[in-house]
Amino acid sequence: MTVDELRNALLGKTFASPVELASHMTVTDVDTFLKIQFIEVDLWKKEITKCPA
Repeated sequence: MTVDELRNALLGKTFASPVELASHMTVTDVDTFLKIQFIEVDLWKKEITKCPA
């Protein structure tokens, strides 16, 4: 799946809050979290599969 496909699949959808990513990670504002992750992906200049976002 490409970044654009992910963006289209995830942005604009409604998610039940909070979303637990792992036992120690909970996202309370999913829309803001996703927007920030995609900003980080867009700014990443190295191999995309190694992007922390």
